[in-house]
Amino acid sequence: MKSPQTDLFQENKGDNFVNIGKAKRKNNLFGKAMLKEAIRLLPTIPETNDLLIARHAIRANLRTSAKETRRRHSDYIVYRMFPDGTPDFPMRHFAKLYEGRQELRDVAFYRFIMVETLMPQIIQTLVLPYIGAGVIERHSIREYLAGKYPEAKSIKDCVQAIAEALVASGVARSEKHRLLFSYREIALASFAFILYSECGQPGMYDIAKVENNPMIQSMLWRPDRLVPSLYELRNRGVISKISEIDMFRQFTITMTLRELVEALEDKKILV
Repeated sequence: MKSPQTDLFQENKGDNFVNIGKAKRKNNLFGKAMLKEAIRLLPTIPETNDLLIARHAIRANLRTSAKETRRRHSDYIVYRMFPDGTPDFPMRHFAKLYEGRQELRDVAFYRFIMVETLMPQIIQTLVLPYIGAGVIERHSIREYLAGKYPEAKSIKDCVQAIAEALVASGVARSEKHRLLFSYREIALASFAFILYSECGQPGMYDIAKVENNPMIQSMLWRPDRLVPSLYELRNRGVISKISEIDMFRQFTITMTLRELVEALEDKKILV
C-alpha cells in the first residue's frame, strides 16, 4: 500500500451520504488527530472487510456520548487507518498481534502520515534538521503553517493535532510549549510492515531508496540501523536476499504484505 487510492469515502445513509476525508478541505490542515484512540481501537475491530461494520464497531467503543462527535471521530479513524477504503487484513491482524506495543503505534502512525501528508512535511522541515538539538517549540510549527497557509483559521487546532499525533505514536514527547524527540531504535515487526507497504509487491529493491524514503525517515528510526535491520530481517526469513556488490545494493522480498502478517501470526517468522 503505497498511497491512498481515493481522497473520499462515502457512507450510504438512505438517500444521504456522509463525506469523509480531504475532499471536504481547502488545504492539508487537520484539526483532530484521533491517533491515540485509533491505536486503542484497532485491535477491537471484528473480522470484516466491510468498512461500515468496522466504522460502527469503532463508533460504539469511542469514549464520548455525543452521537455526532462519535460519527466524526470514527470517520477520522477509518479514513486514516484504512486509506484504501477497506479494513484490510494486514492492518487488522497486525493490530491484534501487537496490541499495546510500540510496533502498533509505529504502524498506525505510518498509516496516519500516508493520509495526512502535512505530517511528513513537518518532520522533514522542522524536526529532522534539528534532530541533534532534540527539541522544537510549538510556536515554530505555528509560524511554519501560518506562512504556508496565511488564510487558514484553523492553524492553532492543527498544531495541537500534530503534537498529539507525534506523542501518541511515541515519536516525540510533549513538554509545556515544546516537543522533545530523538532518533529511535527500530522495532523489526513494524519496520517489516512498513517496508512491505512501501515496496508494494514482491520483487527486488534498492537499499538506498529505503534509506532515503521520506515515510521511513518520518518514523525517526536511527539511520545507522536501517541496513543492519534489513540483514536481521533476512536472518529471520522476512527478506529472502540482500546483495551489496560495489555500487549495487539491493534486497529481495518474495511475500505480499498479507503473507507477511500471516507468517507473523502463525509464528513462521519470529520478528
